[in-house]
Amino acid sequence: MRPFELTLSILAIFTALVFFLPKTLTRWKSRILPIVLGLAALAQITLEGFRWQLWPLMIATLLLVLLELTKKEGQGNKLLTSLALILVLISIAGAVVFPVPDPFPMTGPYQVGTREIHLIDPSRNEIYGTDPSAPREFMAQIWYPAKPGSADQQAQWMPDIKYAAPAIAEKLNLPSFTLGHLKYVLANAFLEAEPIQDGSTFPVLIFSHGWEGFKEQNIYQVEELASHGYVVIGISHTYGSMVTVFPDGRQVPTNQDALPDGVSDDAYDRASNLLVQQWAGDIVWTLDELESMDQESSVWFLSGKVDLDRVGVFGHSTGGGAAVEFCLVDERCQAIFGMDVWAEPALPEILELHLTQPALILLSESWYSPNESDRNYELIGTLAERAESDVDEIALIGTRHYDFTSLPLLTPLAAQLGLKGPIPGTLGLEIINAETVAFFDKYLKGDKSINLEKISNQYPEALWIVRP
Repeated sequence: MRPFELTLSILAIFTALVFFLPKTLTRWKSRILPIVLGLAALAQITLEGFRWQLWPLMIATLLLVLLELTKKEGQGNKLLTSLALILVLISIAGAVVFPVPDPFPMTGPYQVGTREIHLIDPSRNEIYGTDPSAPREFMAQIWYPAKPGSADQQAQWMPDIKYAAPAIAEKLNLPSFTLGHLKYVLANAFLEAEPIQDGSTFPVLIFSHGWEGFKEQNIYQVEELASHGYVVIGISHTYGSMVTVFPDGRQVPTNQDALPDGVSDDAYDRASNLLVQQWAGDIVWTLDELESMDQESSVWFLSGKVDLDRVGVFGHSTGGGAAVEFCLVDERCQAIFGMDVWAEPALPEILELHLTQPALILLSESWYSPNESDRNYELIGTLAERAESDVDEIALIGTRHYDFTSLPLLTPLAAQLGLKGPIPGTLGLEIINAETVAFFDKYLKGDKSINLEKISNQYPEALWIVRP
């Protein structure tokens, strides 16, 4: 619970218990406690903000204040006091099950800034929109090493959380209001903070989310990388993300027809091929625009601070597939990091190409299939076998598909709800961050002292995969 929520809960419990104490505490009960409770409730709403989990607590607070002001101790009032105590406990349980999570700790030497950008690619049409002649457009978010000023504000976890929270709740089969409290979740990054001015240039990393994901879904990972001296750009793949919100207020949800149900395997493969190509095109255009802004605009806020000779790509699920496709055809990619990579949509001619860049593929235990026939797992093995550079694979024991996202931070009951594996959520994210930073430091920053297998050996949950 947040500090003022916890304080108000403790005061309400104390007030309920005092009601049953001897009359020597009458002055406390009738004069002081109602004032303290009222002020605590006002402070909580003003300083932290109200969320639905607090309804029982606020009703209990009002009930206790009224009971104490009446100065009566009849049996009926004792029952109402007991009811208030139960309501407080219900609120505490709701706040614990659906907390307002703190930002995941960063370990790098830099503080982080962030800002959104709107990108339009006139060379491609929006194949999933209502107007087939409209250009492809999407949102992206940049995280970068920064030196925040005293007036800079911490960014929200998601700038458009008021639109995204109901969509996330629906995806998790929860009532739409359930995750409304996520509007109070802050990031480590500071909104539009001044970039660090130490003369450094930083490697560039592009992040591609999964199907029905969003650019901030791996906030724990992108902020960690930025804190270690990377400029990270997360893409919101329009019509494939959970919701994309443009600066003019347009809200674009997922187009479910992009991956249609109830069609033949061939039709589904064609649709998924097209989707991954569109997403890979988003990565291409993001880098094109980054190069253009860096070369042509001296007033661009990161001018002279990005090193476009050191570019890496990382992604989850469908985004991991898009990252692989991009790196197979674009020589600007120098390193690729995939999490539960969905390789099946790749066209046969794409799969005939050879990865020339080093790659590290993390697999959840639920996607690791060494003893059973699995097309996706076999395709990743084929890519690894044909690669002309190092391609390493690690299975994270105890994880499921969404353990690679920030979902483990949203509720301690994620595993019980079948949304993640049994591994402690923060441990899984810690391992992913350690592997990610080490991989990119080794191949983009040239740190030859890094031994990736040795890093994995620090975690019993990280199984280094050796294919037959």
